[in-house]
Amino acid sequence: MKNKPSKDLEAVLRQAAALLQAGQVRQAAALCEQLLKQAPGQPDALHLLALASAAQGDHHGAEKHYLDSLARAPQRPDILVNFGKFLRGSGRIPEAEQRLQQALGCAPQFAPALQQLGLLQLGSGQLDSARGNAQQLTRLEPDNPAGWELLAAIEQKRSDPVAAIAACREGLRRQPQAGRLHYSLAQLLRQESDFSAAVTSYQAALDCGLETPDLYRNLAEALLDAGQIERAMGCATAGIERFQDHAMLHRTRARLHWESGAAGDPVDLLWKAARQQPANAELWTTLVQLLERLGRADDCSAALGEAQQLGCPQTADILLLEAMSVATGGDPLRATELYANLLQAHPQQADIALTFAGHLLSQGDPERAEALCAKVLEADSHNQLAWCYRGTAWQLLGDPRESWLLDYQHMVKPVQVPAPDGYASREAFFREVQLALESLHQTQAHPIEQSLRGGTQTNGFLFRLKHPLIAVLEKQILLAIGSALETFPDDTLDDTTHPFWGRRTQASAEGVQFAGAWSVRLRSEGFHTNHIHTEGWISSALYIALPDEVRDESDHSGSIQFGVPMSELGLSLPSQRTIRPEVGTLVLFPSYMWHGTVPFTSQQPRITVAFDLLPKI
Repeated sequence: MKNKPSKDLEAVLRQAAALLQAGQVRQAAALCEQLLKQAPGQPDALHLLALASAAQGDHHGAEKHYLDSLARAPQRPDILVNFGKFLRGSGRIPEAEQRLQQALGCAPQFAPALQQLGLLQLGSGQLDSARGNAQQLTRLEPDNPAGWELLAAIEQKRSDPVAAIAACREGLRRQPQAGRLHYSLAQLLRQESDFSAAVTSYQAALDCGLETPDLYRNLAEALLDAGQIERAMGCATAGIERFQDHAMLHRTRARLHWESGAAGDPVDLLWKAARQQPANAELWTTLVQLLERLGRADDCSAALGEAQQLGCPQTADILLLEAMSVATGGDPLRATELYANLLQAHPQQADIALTFAGHLLSQGDPERAEALCAKVLEADSHNQLAWCYRGTAWQLLGDPRESWLLDYQHMVKPVQVPAPDGYASREAFFREVQLALESLHQTQAHPIEQSLRGGTQTNGFLFRLKHPLIAVLEKQILLAIGSALETFPDDTLDDTTHPFWGRRTQASAEGVQFAGAWSVRLRSEGFHTNHIHTEGWISSALYIALPDEVRDESDHSGSIQFGVPMSELGLSLPSQRTIRPEVGTLVLFPSYMWHGTVPFTSQQPRITVAFDLLPKI
């Protein structure tokens, strides 16, 4: 039979394509198979069958049908493009690129081929080629929002936000109702700290009919960034009404409820949603995690019991939370059994192994805990929690490797942050920084899932803000980091196996990058619980403003202490080093090192800037 289908055949193919488009994949596949009995080797039917097979997860069948279709119609750019998309989705990037280039060879102005090749090249870092294809696509189809969205993403990846924003705006000039372009523009504006404009663009995306959980969540975050916390919570609540099954949106709403100081239970809507959708394990997991962070142990146990009673799937996350709840509830032997069984079922899951390790430390079995940490580190040599627990186990075992891992005298580095030119003193500079930071603290309570108690924390990456004084502060911090790195002991350079010393790429600020930065404002009786930073290499505390009582040398109120494990472990280990804060002093230390704040009493706030650093690769 010839490649060009008859009119009757065309009608059947259109019907199959419509079924596929409507999500009726099995019906579409059955129709294609029936058609192929009448017209063996018909390329369009094979093409549709390939799409249907891929949609059903039959990757082997999909590839076979694509190849069979191309054997009959080797110059069809539409088939080549969809095969390229399939290969890209399977992680076979070189083969995917070859098929997409082949499609362009057959039809140099075939827009879907330009778009898919541009997306592939964006993902694989071929930014110049991707940009060229995206620009050609926008010239070929200037009213197609997808081309401008692709070009904006490429310009963003090329670290040119101005060009990315311009691409979005040009696309919206041509297609004002393109919801995804409004969303892309909002994301870029928020990245550039133009929060009010970002809110406007997110709202425009909603007005154009684009409704996704991420849109509601990011709009809520932008409203928080703009200082409109009540509107932020209202936005998250509206999103939950639309997407009641979305756990991350519930988490955002609960966080905003708590941090705004609003009346009522911050997890009430989440609990209601979990009861209405008992098979949604992610909702139950999020609920129990938040209850645990709020210190509501009895409610954790009740929620887990209710989840099981209502038929929630017993996922690894649910079973891990159950073991934690049993341990907290006073049955450590039963908890040990649950942890062991869970780890046996999921031996590669690091969070299970490390939660079990923490439990074993609390139960006086550091040897077994150390073995679990060692196994985790075999797969992930930079796992900060594994190093932390391993160090604590070595300390309890009297293992000399503890001093190799935790050298409190040399690894904890106080360094002075210099004032920039134009200030009469460091004190004058940090007074201005204090005023700038206080304006950024919009919430009323500490974040649910952070270590601080009795205070507030700024939202998002601090140094993204377009505040001139924050930019100056970042520059001065980098100078201090560079001076601290230069003092690292020379005799540690050769120890490439060390999780702290061995990660240096060069002894200067050019060798590091920020993994996060924020400001904390502690009130009277406020403190940081003893904790570590799992996403860093070097962590920090820079003192911006201190109460008079903390400056008093009579006790350690408000000081930072190192080496005391988190209270949940129940280990009576003393502080290994305590440093009294001073305004303008930056304290650097390994991210895996236990650290916390001694509470203080004062009517004046204690304001810090903290950040995590990673080596540049």
